[in-house]
Amino acid sequence: MTAINALVRRDRVHVMTDGAVYQPDGAVVGSMQKVYVLAQADAVLAIRGPTYIGPPLYGALNGASLTGFDDLLSTLIPAVLHTLDSLAAFDSEVVAEANARLDLRRADVVVAGWSRARGRGEIHKLDTSAEEWRLEPQGEGFIMPGDNPALMARLEAHGWDLSDERQDERRLIELLRHQRAVPTSLTGGPQFVTVGAFAQHTVITAQGIATRIVERWADRISEAVRA
Repeated sequence: MTAINALVRRDRVHVMTDGAVYQPDGAVVGSMQKVYVLAQADAVLAIRGPTYIGPPLYGALNGASLTGFDDLLSTLIPAVLHTLDSLAAFDSEVVAEANARLDLRRADVVVAGWSRARGRGEIHKLDTSAEEWRLEPQGEGFIMPGDNPALMARLEAHGWDLSDERQDERRLIELLRHQRAVPTSLTGGPQFVTVGAFAQHTVITAQGIATRIVERWADRISEAVRA
């Protein structure tokens, strides 16, 4: 699982992600960055769900001769469908096991970038709920995971807010900490923490893209994996 917290401001877009890689049973099996920079498209790609979707989708988009953010928006859905079809047919025990537990077509695919045509930063999320997939603009941003009443209650109790743009990075780090404190479930089974390893902050402006690790956590990698 992955945290993707995105925020659109007048002159920039913030994307805050974690770095832990989990098995469906909650074991931490490693860490990796979960944002993929597409500098030629003034954009980044982020995926919440099976981590092995990211690299092939990024490769397909990176090789698509994108000319800007709007070009990426028109290219994304065909690239996602092609990637998922390729993964479904891939002869791998690891992928086959993950396919059996997780619906690859329910992965959360997000693109954030700077539209030069519209002169603003934007976030779009792939909506796969209808027969015809579409990209949905996300307005001022979103929180994922965020559909947890316990998390919302915790944020309210701690007075968490985004009213001061000068505090955006600090507040987004705080949000990840709160998400780490509220267990959730990957597959409808046992609940466990699904945010870990590190916090990565990515900022997109008209001038470019910057990304860095802003906090690390001492999450223990499963001994079975180390062995």
